Amino acid sequence: MVYLKLSSLAFLAVLISAPVLACIVMGGGSVYLNKPNVTVNLSAITSNANLSCNYTAVQGGVAFRSHHNGSLAAVLARDSYGWSLRIGVPEGGSGPAGANYSEAVWTELDWLWNHKVVNGTTPGDVSEIVELLANSTASYVYWKDGNWTAIQNNCYPDGTCARCGPAGAAVNATLPPLALDIPEKTDDEKINECVAGLGLALLFPLGFALRRQA
Repeated sequence: MVYLKLSSLAFLAVLISAPVLACIVMGGGSVYLNKPNVTVNLSAITSNANLSCNYTAVQGGVAFRSHHNGSLAAVLARDSYGWSLRIGVPEGGSGPAGANYSEAVWTELDWLWNHKVVNGTTPGDVSEIVELLANSTASYVYWKDGNWTAIQNNCYPDGTCARCGPAGAAVNATLPPLALDIPEKTDDEKINECVAGLGLALLFPLGFALRRQA
């Protein structure tokens, strides 16, 4: 009798958790760039930045270190709903305590627009997006009916919603060793700088290990 009761409870738990597993979690640091006049020129990154140092290719786009805080990941990618910018803790990593994701979005959008990666919007758009994110931390922002709008993190831009846990900031991305940059340099110069940067990064743990052995 007890066994049957436990089995029933386990089955019920699976039924309840199934919609949660299917849920997207984008709260706090995400915006869909689906305003009609906004365009994304991803080639501004992929043609000028160094793949091994500045960004990581992900499905539909790229991931790179946030210019707001190097321990956060920024993901610029396109899915069935359009282009989005997401900022959060890289999967398996540990982000800064009390990270301000609305400020991180402000920094990243400003950087992307200054470097002609994202085009066709105004400083007013940035202000509206960031204000919505700051006031709706369990939501993300998208363009709907002529306005930037906050929507719950457990819903999709098409209006459908699913059962979901609390808003999260994790993004499935591997951070490259250096911050994203779009330098006006030749490929050889970028590669040499990348190799030099990686060499310095590897020397620190090696020097620490040798010091402990001494």
